[in-house]
Amino acid sequence: MKHLLYLALALICCSCENDMNAVRALDKDKAGVEEAFNVETIMSQTAHVKGVLTAPYMERHVEQPAYTEFPRSLRVVFYNDSLIQTSILTANYGRMEEKNNNILLRDSVVFISYFKGMIPKERLDCKELKWDDKRKLFVSNTFCRVARPGDTLYGQGLEANQDFSWWQFINAYGSFLPPDSMVNFD
Repeated sequence: MKHLLYLALALICCSCENDMNAVRALDKDKAGVEEAFNVETIMSQTAHVKGVLTAPYMERHVEQPAYTEFPRSLRVVFYNDSLIQTSILTANYGRMEEKNNNILLRDSVVFISYFKGMIPKERLDCKELKWDDKRKLFVSNTFCRVARPGDTLYGQGLEANQDFSWWQFINAYGSFLPPDSMVNFD
């Protein structure tokens, strides 16, 4: 019994000690971070659904500067006012800055636009794509590829408007069919 008492006393004296700075640092790393799994967000404007964002995981960092991050991929399906799918945007990583609404997409960014919701019209592939909210433009400084029925264009750098109805390469190369070449001469 006496040995047990000495053993218990020795264990108490030799018990582990937490470094308070290490504990505070651990708490600070996760303080101000909100997590969500299997996210589905409906984006609407004037009571019309404009898009549906889905992601397996999301983090919202509330400390300034606040931002929302999608480190495990995201997918956004866009719709017109008749709820017909107009395009799909996917990326393996996304980040939105809450202060200025700028968005960064990177790692296998793909944007596909559709004709009447069913037939693919254009497909953009790039490594990184940024939304510049001040200029209301998508911008990329990386290698980009745009595929359309009949042609594929490549470029280093791209600018496009919000729905990709207008876009331009900064430095383009590749072969393409001019729009007037599809005129029927019968």
